[in-house]
Amino acid sequence: MILVRHGETGWNRQRRIQGWLDSPLTPEAVAQLKRLFSDNPSLAHIRPTVIYSSDSGRAHHSAQILAESCGADVITDARLRERRFGILEGKVIDQDNSLAACWRAYHHRYDEKMTAVSGVEPEQDFEQRIRSFLAELASRHSPAQERDIVIVSHGEWIRACLNVIHGVASWKQGNGVAGNAVPVDFDFSVSG
Repeated sequence: MILVRHGETGWNRQRRIQGWLDSPLTPEAVAQLKRLFSDNPSLAHIRPTVIYSSDSGRAHHSAQILAESCGADVITDARLRERRFGILEGKVIDQDNSLAACWRAYHHRYDEKMTAVSGVEPEQDFEQRIRSFLAELASRHSPAQERDIVIVSHGEWIRACLNVIHGVASWKQGNGVAGNAVPVDFDFSVSG
């Protein structure tokens, strides 16, 4: 399974929290995504027939670019959305002093569950979305199929997904958030 964080957006450059809000890909991100399979020797053998994508514009656009480069179909799934960050969405990190307590909670979200931010998606709901998607993925793809699976999602979703797969609490830091358009390749047994 290959997990790919969407390409860089203007809001990523501004350090603006996106969550369920959206911002278009940068021209550099589009070019990087077009070359993702050809520029990464470890991905040269990848021939997905389907790419699963979050329904956010930035992830779906990224998935469409990847699909064009390898001839795959894109299946959109809302369960692949980024975590909802409530009142922090659309805000530049640390620039709104009236949200100081929320920013502290955001910066310590890997030390303790982020419950003090109004409108934030509860950790158990976020984790359930991930588990539900993985269970359906396992039911769709038998181990005998031996096919490459590409999933285009978001930084926090990918971090939490890897934690869930490895038996770590989803809110822990784990391996951290992958860079934009950086593939994370690993074996995932869909047999359970």
